[in-house]
Amino acid sequence: MRAKWTPGMTMHISWKILPYPGWQARGLNLPGVNVDQKEERIIDSYNEYYSADIPLPPPPPSAGDDFGEVSNITVHFLACNQLFITYGTIEEGQQREYWKQFAESQKLCTPRPSIKSMADYRKNKAKLDAIKAERAKIPQVILPRYIQRLEAEGKLPVSSQK
Repeated sequence: MRAKWTPGMTMHISWKILPYPGWQARGLNLPGVNVDQKEERIIDSYNEYYSADIPLPPPPPSAGDDFGEVSNITVHFLACNQLFITYGTIEEGQQREYWKQFAESQKLCTPRPSIKSMADYRKNKAKLDAIKAERAKIPQVILPRYIQRLEAEGKLPVSSQK
């Protein structure tokens, strides 16, 4: 990353989502650590992989345009594959805006059911497949309001439509 911010700077981010972390393949009664490979493949088929080029807003006024003066760059991962970037750390009690954005992002897709076993999977398979298909079609992985704000402030010279 360059030391000085310039309009149009982006950051490439890749991430993996394990949507059902409590769902594990059953162990087999064999020596060592062995799990049912068929169950493991089914579980892995619901993992989601994403990447995005995110526009970097300018550093806070206290840092000018110098990234060397920024203590850190934080990528906020919200619901429904939405994300945005802030600089520095969040002081205690100052997270209200982020919770509002999280609540806003939750409206973009169907909530996932809780899956902890193959019985849960069999009972909810149609819903899991529908949710997976829905999330694959969400084209915007950057919180739309974030991009609109940057464009309104003239800090993002490119259109949000890619």
